[in-house]
Amino acid sequence: MATEVVTGPGRALEDPPPLRKNRDFSLLWGSQSVSQLGSSVSLLAFPLLVLSLDGSAVQAGALGTLQAVIRVTFQLPAGAFADRWNRKRLMQLCDAGRAGLFAVLAAVVLLDHASLPAVFAIAGAAAILDVLFSAAETSIVSQLVPRSQVSEAFARNEARSYGATLAGPPLGGFLYALGRSVPFVFDAVSYVLSGLALSFVRRPSHPTSEEVGKTSLRQDMVEGLRHVAGSPFLRAVILAAAPVNFALTGAQFSTVLILAEAGHGSRALGVSQGCIAIGGLVGALGAARIQKSLPFHRLLAVALSLLLVLVAASAALAGRLAMVAPLALGLFLAPALNSALFGRIASTTPTRIQGRVISVVALSATAAASTAPIMVGFVVEQLGGTAAMGTAIAALSLALTATVLSRRVLMSA
Repeated sequence: MATEVVTGPGRALEDPPPLRKNRDFSLLWGSQSVSQLGSSVSLLAFPLLVLSLDGSAVQAGALGTLQAVIRVTFQLPAGAFADRWNRKRLMQLCDAGRAGLFAVLAAVVLLDHASLPAVFAIAGAAAILDVLFSAAETSIVSQLVPRSQVSEAFARNEARSYGATLAGPPLGGFLYALGRSVPFVFDAVSYVLSGLALSFVRRPSHPTSEEVGKTSLRQDMVEGLRHVAGSPFLRAVILAAAPVNFALTGAQFSTVLILAEAGHGSRALGVSQGCIAIGGLVGALGAARIQKSLPFHRLLAVALSLLLVLVAASAALAGRLAMVAPLALGLFLAPALNSALFGRIASTTPTRIQGRVISVVALSATAAASTAPIMVGFVVEQLGGTAAMGTAIAALSLALTATVLSRRVLMSA
């Protein structure tokens, strides 16, 4: 007997078709595949550009920290805006703005007029648009797919992200070798293509008048905070996720700086960063099966234990390209964890507050990670690469401890 599943406010379908036949979700997924590839290309090009402008490792780290801090600062307002505005329109405006910013950056680099203040300003403005886009894109998923397929949709988004991370850095290293402006031209074009693809998404993506209240932006943000604060499960997840994100950000940024100081070129750095994503990509492809084989609390404990051992192994190989292999293995279970968590949030949270709730969780889980690049850059310069990797190991130890102490809460969810 067919079961009824909800696809959004006022819509219901029986026996929904597979996601690959969902036109709107496929357009969203495809547009972000292109966009995230461009972002991954720039992710490597930015620190290389800073270093080429006589910047130091600390300044390169400061650029990454600036972007992360901006994303943290705008996370809560972005979630509220995503719940108030037309989500598709907001995403298109962000794509247009980012395309313009990266076109300007490519032009000043090409004309040899680039400066550190200009690079920091453009990167900061792009980060604001990034967080607005992300809030809308994450909260629109439950409007495009049936509730029974939400976790699968997020698993596919994880595969998309890791695929872009895998392909982007090697491509970024190659494009940067062709010219310092080329990666930023590529990123600008990717945002143009993304915005065009989004224009073909048909399904409504704007809250109804009943869903949008007469409250202020501040009241909307407080409502999201209260929802998360009232959930023991989400509180326990955040306590573990915050140090994990710090550790992963720090370990990956440490790898770039350590290998660069060891004399490896931009192409080798691009390939190494792409290799780190292999474990995550493979894990994302099997995320749905992994979620079914292990309960969330056990999956979290296993993932953290494995990651702790593997980051330590990477630290032991500091300076050699082989140090990326343990990090790649450590990311294998991450997609299953992320898709299970966000699938749970999207399927149990009312559509009208999804943007805020997801933003609160993302903010709480990633705020500490915003300090990782500059801290790692400082530690690398003062104490060396092994000590920088040690900060990631310490953070993972904290996360594992929090998971063990919260075991009953995680099991009861």
